[in-house]
Amino acid sequence: MPTTLRTPLPDNPGHTARYGRRFLAALLALLALLAAACSGGETTDAGDSGGATETGDGGDVLRLAFWTDMQVPDPDIFYEIEGNQVVLSTYEGLLRYKPDEPGAATTKNEIEPWLAESYTISDDGLTYTFKLRQGVTFLDGTPMDAEAVKFSFERRTKVNSSPAYMLADVAAYETPDASTFVVKLTKPVSAFLDYLAAPYSPKMVSPALINANEKAGDAAQDWIKTNSAGTGPYQLSEFSLGQRYVLTRNDAYWGDAPFFREIVINIVPDAATQQLQLEGGDLDVLHQVPSSTTAEFRGKEGFQVIDFPVLFKTMVWVDPNRAAFKDKAVRIALREAIDRETLIKQVFGDDAQISTQLYPVGELPEGTALDAYDYKGIEPLKTMVAKLPEADRDIVLGYTTGSTNDQRLTEAVQAMLTEAGFEVTIKSDVLATVFDYVSQPDSRPNVYIGTVNPDAAHPDTWARIFHYTGGALNYLGASVPEADALIDEGLAATDRTVMLQKYAEAADLWIDDATFITLADVRDVFIAGPDITGFTHKSPAPFNLEPLTLTRKPA
Repeated sequence: MPTTLRTPLPDNPGHTARYGRRFLAALLALLALLAAACSGGETTDAGDSGGATETGDGGDVLRLAFWTDMQVPDPDIFYEIEGNQVVLSTYEGLLRYKPDEPGAATTKNEIEPWLAESYTISDDGLTYTFKLRQGVTFLDGTPMDAEAVKFSFERRTKVNSSPAYMLADVAAYETPDASTFVVKLTKPVSAFLDYLAAPYSPKMVSPALINANEKAGDAAQDWIKTNSAGTGPYQLSEFSLGQRYVLTRNDAYWGDAPFFREIVINIVPDAATQQLQLEGGDLDVLHQVPSSTTAEFRGKEGFQVIDFPVLFKTMVWVDPNRAAFKDKAVRIALREAIDRETLIKQVFGDDAQISTQLYPVGELPEGTALDAYDYKGIEPLKTMVAKLPEADRDIVLGYTTGSTNDQRLTEAVQAMLTEAGFEVTIKSDVLATVFDYVSQPDSRPNVYIGTVNPDAAHPDTWARIFHYTGGALNYLGASVPEADALIDEGLAATDRTVMLQKYAEAADLWIDDATFITLADVRDVFIAGPDITGFTHKSPAPFNLEPLTLTRKPA
């Protein structure tokens, strides 16, 4: 069940609480953050259009399901995971992450130009110059030129919703000609290219459509709740809350046409109903299903289980401010009492691997930010618990309501903690309550288990939200100021090697503090009928399949 919204940013976002959203408290970053990104004055060129290689007959429909309604499909407001399929099918940005193929062991998180054909970065990291793809129009037929790009970036700041933080350090925009767009920053931001490639990146919107439908200076926010204004391969033709969303092929799309004429997404909040509809042929693809369900379908005749690397990590937050876990030695003993290998296999089966780094796979080079630790069994923890004051043995263990896998993990950890001598109460909270843990220290659990993901593939979009002092999803109030200072340096670095080193050093300090215990790197799994093919996926965008490559096999 879904645990994947982002949490709102503070009113005055800064580098101390930079990323927040309404996100998966079990929801949810970059090695290749700048792999495609030049530092200095280098230029990166676009490859091919990435469009589908075959076109449908005009009558085929792809049938999907969401667990719950998404936020409004306004690209400058949308900040969830459920709903990525809608927004990323209708809107595009200057850059994107290259899609991964099914079954890939890891993702490279490579950035490539998209609506931009190429880009350059000045040596001081302050000026980004984008050469725009020619011949691109919005769905209303108006051109996607430099002035339209500037309009789109400025709308993001004007709307000033959660994703606006990505442009917080912009000093100015320039449009020297119709095909050139320049961004000038107030200071270097090593994550800036990743902001522009992220699922929540600034998307291009038609100035003509926005201006025509603006009411009382609202930047057409009311109109765009049920309409679209992008350059994407689809346009929004129906948005009925609680019922369904319909995307219709944009026949004026600049690239190769997508195979499916329509994508119909029904709201189906019940797992059993979704499964029955898939088995009955009324749905083509399921996503975000419990691992027990994917295990049932692996090898089942007439169905496919497709999985991708994704920036999902399951971990344990430990409150260092209360009760037994004020003592770092107790936190370390807790970490070493968790049998990750057995636990992950029992709960996730083939849908996850044991975590080896503090960050999601691919954000930092292998061999850095290592969170490997030995399993020493329960006896060391039991010995420590026996010496604790009786009041400190009463602890609360939490997870997010509706997260089946996280619930199973929590129950297993409860059994281990009980055996160690703790009196353990499980606390299941809805997502909105989990997001409020930061401001409710006396009512939050002592230990929380969740599966989460970052905004993008740059390590700052992970570290700053989950580990930074006061971070929006640093649920239980951990604080290592020396690590905070290191990622501040990493965000300002203009040298990629230096940037990666700073985030790795920060991770070592957080791991030493033992307030974050990583468990697993979880894969993004889809179950589909036998005739759907062409699956590709971008690792920072969970639950979203690339619409340009999806096709249906001939009957």
